[in-house]
Amino acid sequence: MLVTSRFRPAQRGADSLLPPSAQRSSLRAASSGVPWHLLACAAALAAGLPAAASAAEPRAGDGTWSIGLYGGKLIKDNLLDIVPHAFEGKITGQNTVIEGVLVRRSLQDFGWMKSWSDWGGIPVFNGLEFGAFHHHGGLDTDELIAAWRVGATGASFGGLNIDLAGSFGVSHAFGGEPYDNPDHHKSSDNYATLFYMAPEVVLHHDALPGWQLGFRIHHRSGIYGLVAPSKVGSNHVGMYLMRDF
Repeated sequence: MLVTSRFRPAQRGADSLLPPSAQRSSLRAASSGVPWHLLACAAALAAGLPAAASAAEPRAGDGTWSIGLYGGKLIKDNLLDIVPHAFEGKITGQNTVIEGVLVRRSLQDFGWMKSWSDWGGIPVFNGLEFGAFHHHGGLDTDELIAAWRVGATGASFGGLNIDLAGSFGVSHAFGGEPYDNPDHHKSSDNYATLFYMAPEVVLHHDALPGWQLGFRIHHRSGIYGLVAPSKVGSNHVGMYLMRDF
């Protein structure tokens, strides 16, 4: 299943793109935007795929393709504040959600990655990631992303494996403006193309080879002024369900 999200300035001190009443929306409001019908269809289709992922470890670097559905909610919190605020129950959601499709292709480990894996005995993986998303609610924007994903299996318990991973690349927004600029006076200042990053925790079990359940932060930013002003950016918190084939 998935949650859903949307664009919003993520940097400290940025004014809200949405009215105060929308900013105070609880994360629970996102549940009404969850595409349950899409998730049900995806699960049914995935169940009918050939069991190509017969191994317990789905990221073997053998060119495996994966596809899944992602959803989340736009939040007001800054990137570095999300985890501590989550533990404190202080996450501030906004009335915008995101939903879309993720596609991945695993790659062979290389150089330092292979050495690290061989030396430390920690399964390391990497690959390419592509995504297409629609943001709706308080704002109405579409987004495409292309990124390199890298991660490692951090722990295993009774067949349950926990991966720590991150995707790094480029995000381009189009459709309804503004995008992630709180001072959207000119179309040229809306910074449609920004840096993309998605840190995540992924769960997969030996009894369900090829399936992955991920919890991630969908982050767009100007990299502290490198490609856009520091106040430009957005954060979404969500989850995805993926299947290898």
